[in-house]
Amino acid sequence: YVEGPAMNFLRAVTRSEPDQQRSNPGILSVFTVLPDNEMRERTRNSLNRLPDPSDWSPCTTLTDVMADLCQPVGIHRKSWEYAICVEGLMNLGVVDGNAAGLAVGAGSEAPLYYFANTIRRMVATDLYDNEQHEGTPAMLADPRAFAPFAYRENHLEVLRMGGDDLTFPDAMFDFVFCLSSIEHFGSRAVQAKSLDEMARVLRPGGIACIITEIILTDHHDAEYFRMEEIEEMFLRHPQLDLVGGDPDLSISASQVAYPVDISNSDHISRSPHIVLKRGDMLWTSFSMFLRKKGPAEAGRVVPFPTNGPGFANRP
Repeated sequence: YVEGPAMNFLRAVTRSEPDQQRSNPGILSVFTVLPDNEMRERTRNSLNRLPDPSDWSPCTTLTDVMADLCQPVGIHRKSWEYAICVEGLMNLGVVDGNAAGLAVGAGSEAPLYYFANTIRRMVATDLYDNEQHEGTPAMLADPRAFAPFAYRENHLEVLRMGGDDLTFPDAMFDFVFCLSSIEHFGSRAVQAKSLDEMARVLRPGGIACIITEIILTDHHDAEYFRMEEIEEMFLRHPQLDLVGGDPDLSISASQVAYPVDISNSDHISRSPHIVLKRGDMLWTSFSMFLRKKGPAEAGRVVPFPTNGPGFANRP
């Protein structure tokens, strides 16, 4: 285990005086709950952060990307996840006309279609076995039916594949993203194996954008992660380094005070949809951008196939 800036940041925050806990009972001290007016005035430069209504400031790159992705009007963490994924991967220099991208647990997410219009090849993988959820089998047969806008159809491939067994050669992709999916892959062992697989197929210098669900209160869950679990599985991964800024674990007080109660069907479609609640447990999204170790110039050593399973009749 090698010390790094992300680890030092986490230890410093964990040791700090839990002033926010006194005004926000139950919120762990690693998180910083700020008055809404303070959050609105903050400049949030880190790509590794929690969503917050302050991210919906007009005329910013993030909200411009949301518009490009044809996201609905309203404040919803899924729109934020899509937009920060696109913004972060572009800012970190892995998106260009020759790039190959992979989405794991992809469903029919809007960034798939965005990148199909931007890069050489976008590959979506999922089990695609649940008609009641985003990973519907219909996506395999007709991805056009789920497209929020016109896209280059011959640049998007949709494959049935589990995240813990990615049947691609090593170092094939310039970037990988997995948006609030890895926590649903099964046990912690399966989740860790899936992260290992994403790191394996990523070229040296390539970027993995992982967004997962983080618990804000002192609870444990079989799917959602506590901060220390994120530190252990993601931030200490032997092949990946956190890039794009130290973790920003700040959030507006209003989001903690008025979470979306998922047991109340009337709440599900409400905006803002940032912090969720089940019983006394609160959670939200957390974005991470991780660069695969190794010299970037060693990347793209494996050409992306234009034929073979799933690539027939592709130019």
